[in-house]
Amino acid sequence: ALMLNSDTTNINTVLVLCPVNTLYNWSVEWNKWLPITLRDYHVWIMNDKANSKRVNKLERWSITGGVMIMGYEMFRNLSQLKNIRRKKHKEVLPKYLLDPGPDIIICDEGHVLRQEKSNLSVAVNQVRTRRRIVLTGTPLQNNLEEYFTMVSFVKPNLLGTLKEFRNRFVNPISNGQCSDSQPQDVRQMKQRAHVLHQLLNGCVDRRDYRILAESLPPKYEYVVNIRMSPLQEE
Repeated sequence: ALMLNSDTTNINTVLVLCPVNTLYNWSVEWNKWLPITLRDYHVWIMNDKANSKRVNKLERWSITGGVMIMGYEMFRNLSQLKNIRRKKHKEVLPKYLLDPGPDIIICDEGHVLRQEKSNLSVAVNQVRTRRRIVLTGTPLQNNLEEYFTMVSFVKPNLLGTLKEFRNRFVNPISNGQCSDSQPQDVRQMKQRAHVLHQLLNGCVDRRDYRILAESLPPKYEYVVNIRMSPLQEE
């Protein structure tokens, strides 16, 4: 809908970053839910080996619009000009990928951005657009500091600095989760967790397995007893 109404949304170029083994999955799903007969833009897959072909494809995408599906490592290498030798390529790649870059960026398996100072996180955060979406199946309670990095990418400064976030949420929530935590620590943990949940309501859309329950086939479990072999009996 964002691209079909580009006159209103001003979204013409979409960059999808994902693990390289899901590049074609994204293309298949896009064409499944929005076939080419129902849209007026192209879906590109960045799978070229030569830098000249990569730059050419990015140029066409930048001019004509559409969806560019690219692996994380490819994006990191191109945006940081790794192994880019031609001067012209060094000049245009930052323009296509970073500034002005895409109109919106979508990061699949977004927990790969969990390390704030990793080369990948630094590269992705250089994208100028503030229209950012992170998709991840990693639940909130797994690691709060990693969660902080993902949220800060989508909405910078919402959670403050990492030091502030540790003092406000990480430390009190961790203190209340120990087997020997005092009742007041548990109460503070619940209160801080509630505050964090409310704070993230405006930018985090949570979905669990129940959203797929109606479309999944019923689950059956069988117990099959098998006689042991003579060797196992010995």
